[in-house]
Amino acid sequence: MTINLRRADPARFPTWLALLALAVGAWAPFATAAEVARWDFDSEAAMPLELHGDVQRDQAGPRPPEFPDMANDNTALRFEGKGFLTLEDPGPDSDFDFTNGDRITLEAWVRLDKAGSSSPMYVVSKGRTGSAAFTRDNQNWALRVVTQKGLVKPSFLFATPLPKADSQAHWHRWTARLGFVAGSGWHHIAVAYHFGKPESIRGWIDGEPTTGDWDMGGPTTEKPVVDDDAIWIGSASGGAGGNSFQGWLDAVAIHREILDDETIAARFHREGGPRVSGPQPEKMPDLGPVPEGRVLVTLAEAMPDASRWLLQNETWPLETDRFLSDAFLLPRIPVRYDDWGIRIGWTDPVLLRIAGDIELPAGPNRFLVRARSLSRLWIDGKLVARTKTVRSRGGNLEPIVRIPEPLVPGARRLPFPQQEAFVEYEIPPGPQEGPQRLRVVLELIVGGNGDRTESGEVCVAVQPGGKGPLFVLTPDAASPLALTDAAIEPHLRRLEALLTAFEDYVRREVASSQDAFWERRHQMAREAAAELKPSRKTASSHPIDQFVADKIAVALKQAEQVDEKTARHFHDQVLPILREQCFRCHGEKEQGGLRLNTREQALSHGDSELPAIVPGDPDASQLIIRIRDKEMPPTEEGLSAEQIGILETWVKEGAVWPNPPLPPAAVALAPVIDDASFLRRAYLDVVGVGPTEEEARTFLASQDSNKRTRLIEQLLDDDRYADHWISFWLDLLAENPGLLNPSLNTTGPFRWYLYDSLRDHKPLDRMATELILMRGSPHHGGSAGFALAGENDSPMAAKGHILASAFLGIELQCARCHDSPYHSTTQEDLYSVAAMLNRKQLAPPKTSRVPDAFFEGIGRPSLIKVTLKPGVQVQPKWPFAQFTGVEDGPHIDPLVQSPDDTRERLAALITAPQNHRFPQVVVNHLWNRLLGAGIVQPVNDWEGKTPSHPQLLQWLAQDLVLHDYDLRHVLRRIMTSEMYQREAVGQNRLAAAQQRFFNAPDPRRLTAEQVVDSLFAATGRRMETGELTFVHDGAEPMRARLTLGSPSRAWMFAGLNNERDRPSLSMPRAQAVVDVLEAFGWTGTRQQPIAERSTDPNLLQPGILANGVLSMSLTRAAWQTPLSQLALTTDSPGALLDALFLRFRSRYPSEQEKAIFVPALAAGFDDRILPVDQVKSLPEELPLPVSTWSNHLVPEANTIQEEWQRRVRRGPAADPRLEAKWREVYEDLVWSLVNDREFVWIP
Repeated sequence: MTINLRRADPARFPTWLALLALAVGAWAPFATAAEVARWDFDSEAAMPLELHGDVQRDQAGPRPPEFPDMANDNTALRFEGKGFLTLEDPGPDSDFDFTNGDRITLEAWVRLDKAGSSSPMYVVSKGRTGSAAFTRDNQNWALRVVTQKGLVKPSFLFATPLPKADSQAHWHRWTARLGFVAGSGWHHIAVAYHFGKPESIRGWIDGEPTTGDWDMGGPTTEKPVVDDDAIWIGSASGGAGGNSFQGWLDAVAIHREILDDETIAARFHREGGPRVSGPQPEKMPDLGPVPEGRVLVTLAEAMPDASRWLLQNETWPLETDRFLSDAFLLPRIPVRYDDWGIRIGWTDPVLLRIAGDIELPAGPNRFLVRARSLSRLWIDGKLVARTKTVRSRGGNLEPIVRIPEPLVPGARRLPFPQQEAFVEYEIPPGPQEGPQRLRVVLELIVGGNGDRTESGEVCVAVQPGGKGPLFVLTPDAASPLALTDAAIEPHLRRLEALLTAFEDYVRREVASSQDAFWERRHQMAREAAAELKPSRKTASSHPIDQFVADKIAVALKQAEQVDEKTARHFHDQVLPILREQCFRCHGEKEQGGLRLNTREQALSHGDSELPAIVPGDPDASQLIIRIRDKEMPPTEEGLSAEQIGILETWVKEGAVWPNPPLPPAAVALAPVIDDASFLRRAYLDVVGVGPTEEEARTFLASQDSNKRTRLIEQLLDDDRYADHWISFWLDLLAENPGLLNPSLNTTGPFRWYLYDSLRDHKPLDRMATELILMRGSPHHGGSAGFALAGENDSPMAAKGHILASAFLGIELQCARCHDSPYHSTTQEDLYSVAAMLNRKQLAPPKTSRVPDAFFEGIGRPSLIKVTLKPGVQVQPKWPFAQFTGVEDGPHIDPLVQSPDDTRERLAALITAPQNHRFPQVVVNHLWNRLLGAGIVQPVNDWEGKTPSHPQLLQWLAQDLVLHDYDLRHVLRRIMTSEMYQREAVGQNRLAAAQQRFFNAPDPRRLTAEQVVDSLFAATGRRMETGELTFVHDGAEPMRARLTLGSPSRAWMFAGLNNERDRPSLSMPRAQAVVDVLEAFGWTGTRQQPIAERSTDPNLLQPGILANGVLSMSLTRAAWQTPLSQLALTTDSPGALLDALFLRFRSRYPSEQEKAIFVPALAAGFDDRILPVDQVKSLPEELPLPVSTWSNHLVPEANTIQEEWQRRVRRGPAADPRLEAKWREVYEDLVWSLVNDREFVWIP
């Protein structure tokens, strides 16, 4: 029989699909008398098939030379899941109808370039078309392919008449055990069956027989459903996408006989032979020797599939990382880095192996494996246990997973969403009595199939003898590790430290590949800086102290020559008018070529070539003329008559611009602070928390005259330096990761790039360059996260604004939509930088432009100008030569590795040694952070601003460059000066540059992060807020919803807002911390860069420390907390008071404080510890199920989070060992230390 194809509806389908030919062609030698139909898809014939949807014809089928028996022009059809072919059944008892006693063979050539879903795809079938003319589930027969564990397998399906009880029992499906890998070219598949004899089922792939399984409905002798429904090729069920074939088909045939092995084998002749695949034989991997007493952990990325182990034609991926541990316990897999040491994501799936030589008792034992997905446990070459691939959780209505009871009393419960296998296995006796040391290997797959590369808590434990407690496998038999919370929690913390150390090593090792390049750059920078650095000759004083003293001396001398009455009139009456009304255009900005912020500039000519001020002649002064005519300032109301009169009188009397009055007391140097105050100040400024009790005792007791300098060195080498200073960079660079969905200017979590850089003491120019290059993973913590800007119509313009503000002191916020009205920068300047970041020209979007209608009807020249024409493509070019002193050109080429990369050129121009602005802006930031005011104010907008100490600023900047842009060097310079160590009574922030003397630092309140971190550090409590993510089961990719890990310091938090306002998406434990952070000026949504936070006091601050959930919880003497342990173990009220003051205030209490607090503690002190028989046991709080994204719409998820809210507000239970009344007095004392002004202000 030959059959051709016609279109079902000529109007629906493209002409290139007309009359697809299906006839005897390449298969002619194999035709048999029992053949019902065969479609070769390469010639015309008489009987038409109907085409539905899109099917592509004239596709290359199996051809020589790979398939030498095929025609050179053999063609096939391509299906993309959107079309199929149909043939009407000729009628009752046709050759297409099969029932018991009939034999059938179905065969086809198939090609799949990618694996399909888990739903079977139809090749050819009869029935189950979805036609209303026939009963449902009327499958007479079907040949399908299904993807299982990475293999494409042939499958046979038919249905028996629908039973009354079980609607699924009438389906009978057989699936082959062997298969082939998608993407491996053409394959021949065939299935044969004698209806009524289930044992007759046969299958072939590439001519080779394969066994299989009746994996649905089981074998049956019942008759199949037979009716006159149609024959379909490429789909079923009305063309349902899940059943539709995606790939190529050729030579589809139906036979009314069972073909034998020889006949089927003749169908497939391929140069290179068949490519049939199945699972590789399972064998314990040989990982080589493992050091005695250690456990080896290896990782290899890019496993072929997450749902299975290797197939016969596959090889194990190359090992990526390995490290040594001490137990079969792992909280997570390490971070992955690129070849610059910047974070990237793992190429999933990842193969994780843990191996060690473990002493195990002979005889029956029970072994526990906990893993998130596919795993298997080997002992001495034998496969002992396995866990399976779990179905990926999707949507948001997945069931709530209960926390199971412990396997044995007291054991650690199974963490969500891990699975566990608990099996019995007998260790055979060895050559000697007693335990044997055997090789144990755990293999598991991490990530893949859309899940994150998160392992969860991985564990292997043993129950010796099959009874009693469980112990985690460790190579050290002398130190068993019990699988209990009390033992596992501290061990997990030690493992976290081990992983961090390993990551540090790996990151620094791969980052060293760039060291030679940066050493060359720093050599060039040192040579350039050495030529420019101003000399600072001083015999004894610190250079910074000498700069400060020099300015004070000059100012005092000038003040002696000033008439006090004239000076007060100018500074109280005249200068405020000029500053408020003129300086914004003619001080901060040189508008019209004129500045008015000094007398010399005011007497000069602007673009009009007429003097702004003629001393003694107001009528000839352009300033007065334009003010009178209301041309200046450009406001509706202009100046008042009184203000104009003051300026006229001033000009008439000679336009004198005297220095302000300066009584000597105003510049007197403040006293140097005592050791205790310095100790607390230094700790807070460098590591963000106060010293521990022991650290404070040691420092205060030391008689070393150089102990302050030694302390500074010690703190600058402390890893916590990064934990404190990162907050500054997160604000400055507008890091804004969104946990739920992208919102305005959300970024990736590039916090981790900055944190790694600070931990590695990466030079500032290198850190800035790598940030600008936006490398690594945007969602896993690489600097590429800086490139993201959610809901922003021009992300690179947003980044250009941030970089200019942070590193150059150039404010470009207004230039986003128009030229800056109060600065000299234009919209084109911003988009030139954006184009450099974009690595090609860039046009401002229409939404980033002031519309022309805005300017209509204003009635006066607008301050706002739009000089960039609509649609203009802005070229990548450097626009800031006038501000920075560096121009683009060939001299920049030695500073880059790819001279044609405009993004890298931008980074080089910002960080070039010739750029004097970059180091000056950065050291000014550091100065501002340590002293409460900048040498230049504001720190992010320098245009038209005068430094208070220009020589000092230049000296510090060049000092930074000469020391390879090491920020810690500048911090050391500042902190070792007497100026830094003086009492914080200065008023520099409020003073004009001329009046800013830094004879004392300004008072500074703790930052929000310092407040929170100090609360935890002083009370000795760990942050236990849970993981910052809405995805606790790994079922959402990181690009959809982030995880920021479990915070251990305050900087690690982010905005917790969820616009859905659902309790199930709340984070009560984290919210208690965030409430305190927000009260003290922190924001979790940095939509714009924050150069300086507001430190204004508000009612929330004392309220949240006095009555907030966090402070009330932390100041409680709760069960087994450091505060309760301190109360229980300290031997006297005085010693207890000393310990508390050292922890919370870094000093000993004064005599007055002792007189108040010691008697309060002494009352009942001897009876504070209750007898054992009076101690009441605490009620156990049962663990709550986990509310996560995949189940957050289930009503119970709200209930779970509401219960968490109640528990957080209730706080931890008080330690029952302490007598209640005395404990409350003790807690009140702790509370008072937290709520005193001294706790939130830096000494």
